[in-house]
Amino acid sequence: MTKRTPTPEQKAQAAERRAAFRDLCAKVAAMTDGQRAAFAEKILVTTVEGRPLSAGNNVLIAFQLGNATLVGGFRQWKTMGRTVKKGEHGLMIWCPTGQRGERTETAPDGATETITTGPEKPGFILGYVFDISQTEAISQ
Repeated sequence: MTKRTPTPEQKAQAAERRAAFRDLCAKVAAMTDGQRAAFAEKILVTTVEGRPLSAGNNVLIAFQLGNATLVGGFRQWKTMGRTVKKGEHGLMIWCPTGQRGERTETAPDGATETITTGPEKPGFILGYVFDISQTEAISQ
């Protein structure tokens, strides 16, 4: 398999999208918690798996596609028997990188040890989702 290298035009478009998203994030960050919650209450976007999105991600999606209702990643839509329409652009949201947790393990001699799991620094990465209006049923 050969590695695809983006063209200068594609790199410029990606940089433009990231800059626009940074501006959008700054706009959402400037809102009070109450403003974000009130705004998100009107939208209520959920994932294809039935999980609600955070208030911040609801607001981000609303600013990018005002009529979004049901979102999922490219592979999530494939699992649901749908595919993203050609030419559609994903909606940018913040995705958690993982949760830290603790578990207790017991050794054969009866000693217990608490082990911390998950990433060293839990955080967020940029992810893309598509609204159901950006998808179509997979042809058989």
